[in-house]
Amino acid sequence: MNSAPPAIKKIVGSKAGQVPWAREAVGVLRETASHYGATITYPELAAEVQRRSGVHTSSESRTWLGGVLRLAATACQGRDLPPLLSLAVNPRDGHVAPVYDAVRQAEGLPPFETKSDRERHAAESRLACYRAFCDAVPEDARPMSARSKTPAATTTRRKPEPVELRAPVCPSCFIELPLMGGDCPNCN
Repeated sequence: MNSAPPAIKKIVGSKAGQVPWAREAVGVLRETASHYGATITYPELAAEVQRRSGVHTSSESRTWLGGVLRLAATACQGRDLPPLLSLAVNPRDGHVAPVYDAVRQAEGLPPFETKSDRERHAAESRLACYRAFCDAVPEDARPMSARSKTPAATTTRRKPEPVELRAPVCPSCFIELPLMGGDCPNCN
């Protein structure tokens, strides 16, 4: 009975694995983008890049995944790919982490000013990813939050309707009365 030898795991320090993990991260995220509405959590992504690369570490993923994602953001920017990092989300709330700012930094821009700006950009970027890699994106698709799968808040705010202030009119002479109240200056 011949059995295949067990797969050999290469154990490295978290810094040494970043380049092969980043390479695999881009591939995993592209595959995720090929399914409309799909996202992947950070722990799932960390496990998958280690599995695919054959390079493992005993360090917790929270200590090294940020560096890997920054490299992946730079790779996406250099290859004119949409921001694939938008597909990686926190398992607790479905939001992107502050490391998503690497997308802006790869473009030479400052980090996002607010968490809602970051989330809005990520929702728009997810839609761009689906359009680039998925064949089944509805024509009327709109950016969606990762968790709720509902359309994300838009950046445009509705301008409030102007309120017209009209002064009361004197019932006798039909002249507008002072806004602050009082008797008709014409009839008194």
